Amino acid sequence: MPRWALQILAAFFLLACAVSAERGVAAPVDVVPTVLHEAEWRAYRSAFIEADGRVIDREKGGKSHSEGQGYGLLLAVYADDRATFDRIVAFTWSRMRLREDGLVSWLYDPRQFPSIVDRNNASDGDLLIAYALVLAALKWDDTRYLAAAAPLIDAIGRHLLETRGGIVRLRPGAFGFDEGDSADGPVVNLSYYVYGAFLMFGHVDSRHPWLETWQSGLRLTAAALTGREGLAPDWITLRRDRFLATANGFAPKSSYDAVRIPLYMALGGRVPASEFRPFDNAWNVRGNRAPIDYDLAADTPLATMGDPGYRAIAALAACAARSEPLPAAIQRFRPTTYFASSLHLLSLAAARSSYPHCVTPSGGVPVASLDTGRFTVEIGSRR
Repeated sequence: MPRWALQILAAFFLLACAVSAERGVAAPVDVVPTVLHEAEWRAYRSAFIEADGRVIDREKGGKSHSEGQGYGLLLAVYADDRATFDRIVAFTWSRMRLREDGLVSWLYDPRQFPSIVDRNNASDGDLLIAYALVLAALKWDDTRYLAAAAPLIDAIGRHLLETRGGIVRLRPGAFGFDEGDSADGPVVNLSYYVYGAFLMFGHVDSRHPWLETWQSGLRLTAAALTGREGLAPDWITLRRDRFLATANGFAPKSSYDAVRIPLYMALGGRVPASEFRPFDNAWNVRGNRAPIDYDLAADTPLATMGDPGYRAIAALAACAARSEPLPAAIQRFRPTTYFASSLHLLSLAAARSSYPHCVTPSGGVPVASLDTGRFTVEIGSRR
Protein backbone atom coordinates (compact mmCIF):
# COMPACT_ATOMS: atom_id res chain seq x y z
CA MET A 1 0.00 0.00 0.00
CA PRO A 2 1.55 3.39 -0.95
CA ARG A 3 2.46 5.83 1.80
CA TRP A 4 -0.10 8.43 0.76
CA ALA A 5 -2.84 5.81 0.99
CA LEU A 6 -1.77 4.95 4.52
CA GLN A 7 -1.82 8.64 5.39
CA ILE A 8 -5.40 9.13 4.26
CA LEU A 9 -6.56 5.98 6.00
CA ALA A 10 -4.94 7.02 9.26
CA ALA A 11 -6.31 10.57 8.99
CA PHE A 12 -9.79 9.39 8.12
CA PHE A 13 -9.72 6.88 10.96
CA LEU A 14 -8.89 9.65 13.43
CA LEU A 15 -11.61 11.83 11.96
CA ALA A 16 -14.16 9.03 12.23
CA CYS A 17 -13.19 8.43 15.83
CA ALA A 18 -13.52 12.13 16.62
CA VAL A 19 -16.98 12.29 15.06
CA SER A 20 -18.04 9.19 16.96
CA ALA A 21 -16.75 10.63 20.22
CA GLU A 22 -18.61 13.90 19.66
CA ARG A 23 -21.86 12.05 19.07
CA GLY A 24 -21.31 9.50 21.80
CA VAL A 25 -21.46 6.68 19.25
CA ALA A 26 -19.29 3.59 19.59
CA ALA A 27 -17.71 1.72 16.69
CA PRO A 28 -18.57 0.64 14.06
CA VAL A 29 -18.66 4.03 12.33
CA ASP A 30 -20.09 5.00 8.97
CA VAL A 31 -17.20 5.88 6.68
CA VAL A 32 -19.03 6.78 3.48
CA PRO A 33 -22.70 6.05 4.11
CA THR A 34 -25.17 4.78 1.55
CA VAL A 35 -27.72 7.57 1.72
CA LEU A 36 -29.59 7.36 -1.59
CA HIS A 37 -32.63 5.15 -1.84
CA GLU A 38 -32.46 2.44 -4.47
CA ALA A 39 -35.54 3.84 -6.24
CA GLU A 40 -34.07 7.36 -6.31
CA TRP A 41 -30.81 6.20 -7.80
CA ARG A 42 -32.51 3.89 -10.29
CA ALA A 43 -34.68 6.76 -11.53
CA TYR A 44 -31.68 9.07 -11.95
CA ARG A 45 -29.52 6.39 -13.57
CA SER A 46 -32.24 5.45 -16.03
CA ALA A 47 -32.81 9.05 -17.01
CA PHE A 48 -29.26 10.31 -17.35
CA ILE A 49 -26.59 7.57 -17.44
CA GLU A 50 -25.91 5.47 -20.53
CA ALA A 51 -24.84 1.83 -20.28
CA ASP A 52 -21.27 2.80 -21.21
CA GLY A 53 -20.97 5.23 -18.29
CA ARG A 54 -21.66 8.50 -20.11
CA VAL A 55 -23.74 11.00 -18.08
CA ILE A 56 -26.05 12.86 -20.46
CA ASP A 57 -27.23 16.45 -20.39
CA ARG A 58 -30.43 15.94 -22.35
CA GLU A 59 -31.34 19.64 -22.28
CA LYS A 60 -28.06 20.44 -24.08
CA GLY A 61 -28.60 18.09 -27.00
CA GLY A 62 -27.27 14.95 -25.36
CA LYS A 63 -23.80 16.35 -24.65
CA SER A 64 -21.72 15.30 -21.66
CA HIS A 65 -19.62 17.41 -19.34
CA SER A 66 -16.79 16.58 -16.95
CA GLU A 67 -18.99 18.10 -14.23
CA GLY A 68 -21.70 15.58 -15.09
CA GLN A 69 -19.29 12.66 -14.97
CA GLY A 70 -18.32 13.88 -11.51
CA TYR A 71 -21.94 14.11 -10.44
CA GLY A 72 -22.58 10.57 -11.63
CA LEU A 73 -19.55 9.24 -9.79
CA LEU A 74 -20.43 10.93 -6.49
CA LEU A 75 -24.02 9.76 -6.67
CA ALA A 76 -22.94 6.20 -7.49
CA VAL A 77 -20.80 6.20 -4.33
CA TYR A 78 -23.71 7.44 -2.22
CA ALA A 79 -25.96 4.82 -3.83
CA ASP A 80 -23.40 2.02 -3.32
CA ASP A 81 -23.45 1.17 -7.03
CA ARG A 82 -19.89 0.13 -7.77
CA ALA A 83 -20.64 -1.33 -11.19
CA THR A 84 -22.05 1.95 -12.49
CA PHE A 85 -19.22 3.86 -10.83
CA ASP A 86 -16.65 1.76 -12.67
CA ARG A 87 -18.42 2.30 -16.00
CA ILE A 88 -18.45 6.07 -15.50
CA VAL A 89 -14.74 6.04 -14.63
CA ALA A 90 -13.96 3.91 -17.69
CA PHE A 91 -15.82 6.26 -20.04
CA THR A 92 -14.28 9.36 -18.47
CA TRP A 93 -10.74 8.00 -18.64
CA SER A 94 -10.98 6.59 -22.17
CA ARG A 95 -13.05 9.30 -23.88
CA MET A 96 -12.58 12.57 -21.96
CA ARG A 97 -9.25 12.43 -20.12
CA LEU A 98 -7.05 12.84 -23.19
CA ARG A 99 -5.10 15.98 -22.30
CA GLU A 100 -1.34 15.80 -21.80
CA ASP A 101 -1.60 17.53 -18.41
CA GLY A 102 -3.83 14.81 -16.94
CA LEU A 103 -6.95 16.96 -16.58
CA VAL A 104 -10.33 16.06 -18.09
CA SER A 105 -11.70 17.85 -21.17
CA TRP A 106 -14.98 19.39 -20.20
CA LEU A 107 -17.26 18.92 -23.25
CA TYR A 108 -18.08 15.73 -25.15
CA ASP A 109 -20.58 15.54 -28.02
CA PRO A 110 -21.17 12.11 -29.57
CA ARG A 111 -22.61 13.74 -32.71
CA GLN A 112 -19.30 15.43 -33.50
CA PHE A 113 -15.98 14.08 -34.75
CA PRO A 114 -13.81 14.30 -32.83
CA SER A 115 -16.25 14.02 -29.96
CA ILE A 116 -14.22 16.29 -27.68
CA VAL A 117 -15.45 19.62 -29.00
CA ASP A 118 -13.55 21.72 -26.44
CA ARG A 119 -10.28 20.34 -25.08
CA ASN A 120 -10.15 22.81 -22.20
CA ASN A 121 -10.99 21.46 -18.77
CA ALA A 122 -13.42 22.79 -16.16
CA SER A 123 -11.95 22.75 -12.68
CA ASP A 124 -15.19 21.77 -10.95
CA GLY A 125 -15.39 18.65 -13.10
CA ASP A 126 -11.83 17.63 -12.23
CA LEU A 127 -12.45 18.24 -8.53
CA LEU A 128 -15.69 16.26 -8.45
CA ILE A 129 -14.16 13.30 -10.30
CA ALA A 130 -11.08 13.12 -8.07
CA TYR A 131 -13.19 13.58 -4.92
CA ALA A 132 -15.49 10.73 -5.94
CA LEU A 133 -12.50 8.44 -6.53
CA VAL A 134 -11.16 9.06 -3.03
CA LEU A 135 -14.59 8.45 -1.49
CA ALA A 136 -14.89 5.26 -3.54
CA ALA A 137 -11.59 3.98 -2.14
CA LEU A 138 -12.88 4.49 1.38
CA LYS A 139 -16.32 3.09 0.71
CA TRP A 140 -15.31 -0.02 -1.21
CA ASP A 141 -12.08 -0.77 0.59
CA ASP A 142 -9.93 -0.52 -2.51
CA THR A 143 -6.78 1.59 -2.78
CA ARG A 144 -6.79 1.31 -6.57
CA TYR A 145 -9.30 4.15 -6.65
CA LEU A 146 -6.82 6.22 -4.63
CA ALA A 147 -4.11 5.35 -7.15
CA ALA A 148 -6.39 6.54 -9.95
CA ALA A 149 -7.17 9.78 -8.09
CA ALA A 150 -3.59 10.70 -7.21
CA PRO A 151 -2.38 11.91 -10.66
CA LEU A 152 -5.57 13.93 -11.17
CA ILE A 153 -5.25 15.53 -7.74
CA ASP A 154 -1.67 16.48 -8.50
CA ALA A 155 -2.66 17.87 -11.92
CA ILE A 156 -5.34 20.03 -10.28
CA GLY A 157 -2.79 21.34 -7.80
CA ARG A 158 -0.15 22.05 -10.43
CA HIS A 159 -2.31 23.57 -13.15
CA LEU A 160 -5.37 25.07 -11.44
CA LEU A 161 -4.20 26.58 -8.14
CA GLU A 162 -2.58 30.00 -8.12
CA THR A 163 -1.60 31.99 -5.04
CA ARG A 164 -2.22 35.72 -5.41
CA GLY A 165 -1.70 38.06 -2.45
CA GLY A 166 -2.46 35.44 0.16
CA ILE A 167 -5.50 34.11 -1.72
CA VAL A 168 -5.43 30.77 -3.51
CA ARG A 169 -7.26 31.28 -6.77
CA LEU A 170 -8.87 28.22 -8.31
CA ARG A 171 -8.54 28.80 -12.03
CA PRO A 172 -11.83 27.91 -13.76
CA GLY A 173 -9.85 26.16 -16.49
CA ALA A 174 -6.26 25.60 -17.49
CA PHE A 175 -6.49 28.40 -20.04
CA GLY A 176 -8.82 31.22 -21.02
CA PHE A 177 -9.44 32.85 -17.63
CA ASP A 178 -6.21 34.62 -16.78
CA GLU A 179 -4.96 38.17 -17.30
CA GLY A 180 -5.16 38.94 -21.00
CA ASP A 181 -7.35 35.91 -21.70
CA SER A 182 -10.71 37.47 -20.85
CA ALA A 183 -12.15 40.96 -20.60
CA ASP A 184 -11.63 41.14 -16.84
CA GLY A 185 -9.10 38.41 -16.11
CA PRO A 186 -8.07 36.90 -13.88
CA VAL A 187 -11.56 35.65 -13.06
CA VAL A 188 -13.00 33.14 -10.60
CA ASN A 189 -16.18 31.11 -10.55
CA LEU A 190 -17.07 30.78 -6.88
CA SER A 191 -19.24 27.72 -7.53
CA TYR A 192 -16.17 25.72 -8.61
CA TYR A 193 -14.82 25.52 -5.04
CA VAL A 194 -15.75 21.99 -3.88
CA TYR A 195 -14.97 22.23 -0.19
CA GLY A 196 -15.14 18.57 0.77
CA ALA A 197 -12.69 17.77 -2.01
CA PHE A 198 -10.12 20.24 -0.68
CA LEU A 199 -10.29 18.76 2.80
CA MET A 200 -9.97 15.23 1.47
CA PHE A 201 -7.10 16.07 -0.88
CA GLY A 202 -5.20 17.53 2.05
CA HIS A 203 -5.00 14.00 3.50
CA VAL A 204 -3.54 12.42 0.37
CA ASP A 205 -1.39 15.16 -1.14
CA SER A 206 1.02 17.45 0.72
CA ARG A 207 2.42 19.20 -2.36
CA HIS A 208 -0.38 21.70 -2.85
CA PRO A 209 -2.22 24.24 -0.63
CA TRP A 210 -5.55 22.47 -0.21
CA LEU A 211 -6.52 23.91 3.16
CA GLU A 212 -5.59 27.38 1.96
CA THR A 213 -7.82 26.85 -1.08
CA TRP A 214 -10.70 25.86 1.22
CA GLN A 215 -10.14 29.03 3.27
CA SER A 216 -9.75 31.24 0.20
CA GLY A 217 -12.99 30.06 -1.35
CA LEU A 218 -14.92 31.03 1.77
CA ARG A 219 -13.14 34.38 2.05
CA LEU A 220 -13.77 35.26 -1.58
CA THR A 221 -17.42 34.24 -1.40
CA ALA A 222 -18.12 36.26 1.75
CA ALA A 223 -16.35 39.32 0.36
CA ALA A 224 -18.05 39.11 -3.04
CA LEU A 225 -21.65 39.17 -1.76
CA THR A 226 -23.36 42.13 -3.39
CA GLY A 227 -26.64 43.92 -4.09
CA ARG A 228 -29.69 44.41 -1.91
CA GLU A 229 -30.00 40.67 -1.39
CA GLY A 230 -26.32 40.04 -0.66
CA LEU A 231 -25.91 37.46 -3.40
CA ALA A 232 -22.78 35.81 -4.77
CA PRO A 233 -22.01 36.60 -8.42
CA ASP A 234 -21.55 33.72 -10.84
CA TRP A 235 -18.20 35.20 -11.95
CA ILE A 236 -15.91 37.69 -10.21
CA THR A 237 -12.69 39.42 -11.20
CA LEU A 238 -9.49 39.47 -9.17
CA ARG A 239 -8.10 42.32 -11.23
CA ARG A 240 -6.47 44.75 -8.81
CA ASP A 241 -8.48 47.81 -9.78
CA ARG A 242 -11.79 45.89 -9.75
CA PHE A 243 -11.08 43.25 -7.09
CA LEU A 244 -14.11 41.04 -6.32
CA ALA A 245 -16.44 42.92 -8.68
CA THR A 246 -18.69 41.03 -11.07
CA ALA A 247 -16.44 40.11 -13.99
CA ASN A 248 -16.88 41.94 -17.28
CA GLY A 249 -17.36 39.62 -20.21
CA PHE A 250 -19.74 37.41 -18.21
CA ALA A 251 -23.42 37.93 -17.47
CA PRO A 252 -23.70 40.12 -14.32
CA LYS A 253 -25.85 37.61 -12.52
CA SER A 254 -26.22 35.40 -9.50
CA SER A 255 -27.82 32.42 -11.10
CA TYR A 256 -27.34 28.83 -12.20
CA ASP A 257 -23.63 28.83 -11.38
CA ALA A 258 -23.76 30.46 -7.95
CA VAL A 259 -26.71 28.31 -6.86
CA ARG A 260 -24.25 25.47 -6.29
CA ILE A 261 -22.10 27.33 -3.75
CA PRO A 262 -23.95 26.27 -0.57
CA LEU A 263 -24.34 22.74 -1.93
CA TYR A 264 -20.59 22.39 -2.35
CA MET A 265 -20.10 23.87 1.11
CA ALA A 266 -22.42 21.25 2.60
CA LEU A 267 -21.13 18.26 0.67
CA GLY A 268 -18.50 17.10 3.16
CA GLY A 269 -17.01 20.58 3.43
CA ARG A 270 -17.26 21.10 7.22
CA VAL A 271 -18.16 24.73 6.61
CA PRO A 272 -19.47 26.81 9.58
CA ALA A 273 -23.15 27.70 9.70
CA SER A 274 -22.38 31.39 9.35
CA GLU A 275 -21.21 30.88 5.75
CA PHE A 276 -24.65 29.58 4.77
CA ARG A 277 -26.62 32.44 6.29
CA PRO A 278 -26.43 34.88 3.36
CA PHE A 279 -27.93 32.27 1.05
CA ASP A 280 -30.55 31.29 3.62
CA ASN A 281 -31.50 34.92 4.23
CA ALA A 282 -31.87 35.77 0.54
CA TRP A 283 -33.63 32.60 -0.54
CA ASN A 284 -35.65 31.58 2.53
CA VAL A 285 -35.93 34.25 5.24
CA ARG A 286 -36.60 37.07 2.76
CA GLY A 287 -37.56 34.88 -0.18
CA ASN A 288 -39.96 32.11 -1.07
CA ARG A 289 -37.75 29.10 -0.32
CA ALA A 290 -36.09 29.04 -3.72
CA PRO A 291 -32.90 30.47 -5.23
CA ILE A 292 -33.18 33.53 -7.46
CA ASP A 293 -32.01 34.11 -11.00
CA TYR A 294 -30.85 37.66 -10.26
CA ASP A 295 -29.56 40.55 -12.37
CA LEU A 296 -26.81 42.11 -10.29
CA ALA A 297 -26.30 45.08 -12.62
CA ALA A 298 -29.94 46.15 -12.27
CA ASP A 299 -30.11 44.76 -8.70
CA THR A 300 -33.40 43.07 -9.45
CA PRO A 301 -34.70 39.50 -9.62
CA LEU A 302 -35.34 37.94 -13.01
CA ALA A 303 -37.03 34.69 -11.99
CA THR A 304 -37.48 32.20 -9.21
CA MET A 305 -35.54 28.98 -9.70
CA GLY A 306 -38.48 26.80 -8.86
CA ASP A 307 -37.40 23.29 -9.86
CA PRO A 308 -37.29 20.98 -6.80
CA GLY A 309 -33.56 20.50 -7.41
CA TYR A 310 -32.87 24.18 -6.87
CA ARG A 311 -35.33 24.42 -3.98
CA ALA A 312 -33.43 21.52 -2.39
CA ILE A 313 -30.31 23.70 -2.21
CA ALA A 314 -32.28 26.52 -0.58
CA ALA A 315 -33.61 24.00 1.94
CA LEU A 316 -30.09 22.69 2.54
CA ALA A 317 -28.90 26.24 3.24
CA ALA A 318 -31.68 26.67 5.83
CA CYS A 319 -30.69 23.37 7.40
CA ALA A 320 -27.00 24.24 7.59
CA ALA A 321 -27.62 27.79 8.80
CA ARG A 322 -30.27 27.19 11.46
CA SER A 323 -31.13 23.46 11.51
CA GLU A 324 -34.47 23.87 9.76
CA PRO A 325 -35.72 20.47 8.52
CA LEU A 326 -35.97 19.87 4.80
CA PRO A 327 -39.61 20.02 3.63
CA ALA A 328 -41.12 16.60 3.00
CA ALA A 329 -41.65 17.43 -0.67
CA ILE A 330 -37.94 18.18 -1.10
CA GLN A 331 -37.05 14.83 0.45
CA ARG A 332 -38.89 13.07 -2.37
CA PHE A 333 -36.97 12.83 -5.63
CA ARG A 334 -38.17 12.50 -9.17
CA PRO A 335 -36.09 13.32 -12.25
CA THR A 336 -36.70 16.58 -14.10
CA THR A 337 -33.74 18.08 -15.99
CA TYR A 338 -30.21 16.69 -15.85
CA PHE A 339 -28.76 19.67 -13.98
CA ALA A 340 -31.55 20.22 -11.46
CA SER A 341 -31.92 16.48 -10.81
CA SER A 342 -28.20 16.09 -10.18
CA LEU A 343 -28.25 18.96 -7.69
CA HIS A 344 -31.37 17.56 -6.01
CA LEU A 345 -29.83 14.15 -5.34
CA LEU A 346 -26.54 15.67 -4.24
CA SER A 347 -28.45 17.93 -1.83
CA LEU A 348 -30.23 14.92 -0.37
CA ALA A 349 -26.92 13.08 -0.06
CA ALA A 350 -25.36 16.07 1.71
CA ALA A 351 -28.29 16.44 4.10
CA ARG A 352 -28.54 12.76 4.93
CA SER A 353 -24.80 12.29 5.45
CA SER A 354 -23.78 15.59 7.08
CA TYR A 355 -27.04 16.99 8.52
CA PRO A 356 -29.16 13.96 9.46
CA HIS A 357 -31.11 16.01 12.01
CA CYS A 358 -32.69 17.88 9.08
CA VAL A 359 -34.16 14.86 7.31
CA THR A 360 -36.87 12.36 8.11
CA PRO A 361 -35.34 9.08 9.31
CA SER A 362 -35.91 6.18 6.96
CA GLY A 363 -35.34 2.63 8.05
CA GLY A 364 -35.28 1.55 4.44
CA VAL A 365 -32.01 3.27 3.58
CA PRO A 366 -29.06 0.87 3.87
CA VAL A 367 -25.91 2.28 5.42
CA ALA A 368 -22.48 0.94 4.54
CA SER A 369 -20.22 0.93 7.55
CA LEU A 370 -16.79 -0.39 8.39
CA ASP A 371 -15.60 -1.57 11.77
CA THR A 372 -12.84 0.77 13.01
CA GLY A 373 -10.40 -2.07 13.55
CA ARG A 374 -11.03 -3.48 10.09
CA PHE A 375 -10.71 0.02 8.67
CA THR A 376 -7.11 0.40 9.78
CA VAL A 377 -5.94 -3.19 9.45
CA GLU A 378 -7.80 -5.00 6.72
CA ILE A 379 -8.61 -2.36 4.12
CA GLY A 380 -6.85 -3.35 0.93
CA SER A 381 -7.16 -3.95 -2.80
CA ARG A 382 -10.03 -6.39 -2.98
CA ARG A 383 -12.78 -6.04 -5.55
